[in-house]
Amino acid sequence: MDSRNCILILALLCACGCGQAASAPPPGPRVASIWVTRDYGKTLLRASRATPGQEAIKALERTADVSTAYGGRFVQGIDGLKGDQSRSQAWLYLINGVDPGVGAGDYTLHPGDVEWWDYRYWANMISTSAAIGAWPEPFLHGFDGHKPRVEVGGLSCAGDIAASLRQDGVRTVQGSSPYAVHVTTFANAPGDLGEWQGRGLTVALRHDQVLVYHGARGMIPDPSAHALIAAYSPTGQPISSVTLVVAGDTEQTACAAADLLAHHPSAVKRTYAVALDGSGHVVAAGGQP
Repeated sequence: MDSRNCILILALLCACGCGQAASAPPPGPRVASIWVTRDYGKTLLRASRATPGQEAIKALERTADVSTAYGGRFVQGIDGLKGDQSRSQAWLYLINGVDPGVGAGDYTLHPGDVEWWDYRYWANMISTSAAIGAWPEPFLHGFDGHKPRVEVGGLSCAGDIAASLRQDGVRTVQGSSPYAVHVTTFANAPGDLGEWQGRGLTVALRHDQVLVYHGARGMIPDPSAHALIAAYSPTGQPISSVTLVVAGDTEQTACAAADLLAHHPSAVKRTYAVALDGSGHVVAAGGQP
């Protein structure tokens, strides 16, 4: 690992010390959640509840066996699974599906937060600014306790997603917002979907072709894919701006993907991004073997 990559990962995973025992997590929606997965969410290793008001690293330490390096500032291992520099495997984390931009010792959990640790290949994908697999996050609880107002637009079937979000408690608005969900066709999709490394995308779109991230092999076209669901930060600041795009090669395929997200969100749970066939069935999840 070169010094630049080391600095970037340390910034993501900075963690300080261990705290005193916390009270039992509260019941209901005020509880925070901890997910521990590997391979871009493919395998769930641990899921538990955590008490809001504590540092993310302390919440992790109270639910799992955590080992650190670099003077306690780097999460080296969770439950015996340790980072492997020779294979470019490391633990990275998200809060409500977005890159928090601070270490786990510097983020305080809020009610409803999802703290997601994933053991994954990082050499050509150090940071993924946003992942769809904590849906309806980050649109419900946002970041650092600040709930966003969410723009939902595009094709008429976007109304199903808006209704689903409102049912979950999300505040949707007319007009533009830094947090947005767009349902569209490939022809009208944002060009950002082609910048897979710059945007940290594990499913991308290039020349109307869906590409799926496969770790060290990079992006590979998937001829069975006719739609995608992916999220990213247009400004590069995911804590303040997130766009989730549902796009298809036709309006019908885009709306089939929108229907899946609105009515069957468990199909994308703990994924970073997905590729779908023309009927709205997931055919691949970005980064997963």
